[in-house]
Amino acid sequence: MPTPRQVIALGLYADLMGEVKIRLACIETATRGLSGIPGAVTREFCFLQIRMLCELIALSCLTAHGDIKEATRLRDEYSAGKIIGQLEKLHPLFYPWPVHVKSAPPQSGVQHEMEGIKDGFLTKDELLRLYGKCGDILHRGTMKKLLSDRMPVQTNFPDILQTVARIKTFLNEHGIMLLDEKTIMLCVLNDASNNNNVQVAIAEAVEHQPNLGFKPT
Repeated sequence: MPTPRQVIALGLYADLMGEVKIRLACIETATRGLSGIPGAVTREFCFLQIRMLCELIALSCLTAHGDIKEATRLRDEYSAGKIIGQLEKLHPLFYPWPVHVKSAPPQSGVQHEMEGIKDGFLTKDELLRLYGKCGDILHRGTMKKLLSDRMPVQTNFPDILQTVARIKTFLNEHGIMLLDEKTIMLCVLNDASNNNNVQVAIAEAVEHQPNLGFKPT
């Protein structure tokens, strides 16, 4: 049974993941050429959304681990890099892990079997590098660069699509191991039994499942 604090965290976490879905959909619309804006600006728009996604993931981690006393000091922080760096010091298993829920989406009082996904998702180290890359891209550049380069014509975005695919694999179904390493926050981005809305719940491990794969990455 979730504590009152956990109930609040579940609601906020679901809201953050709902925003994640909206921003992913915006990227998909833009990369399909449906936004009506030039390719080079589309690329900048998509990297702005990716940067926001990095920050949303970091804020979601902070939300999930809000019961860690020292984490409250990060409530005024927005930088994904700083939030992740501090959370890692407080709880090495803080980062979400993608899983495949073999039964129905997580619901209170229902036992589920989960299997950890081993690859093809956005790891913690990749998120930090991606966050830095977004910061570099979202600048118009120096005067020297302006004089030497022209705005490129671009109609396809393989690097953006690859990044989005890794984020989706990461977040579609994922769990977060809480500080006691017995309680897991489970999230399904598109719950088929609930009009494909976000579903978030607290689960207690009833047995050791080494295939979950929770570990620092």
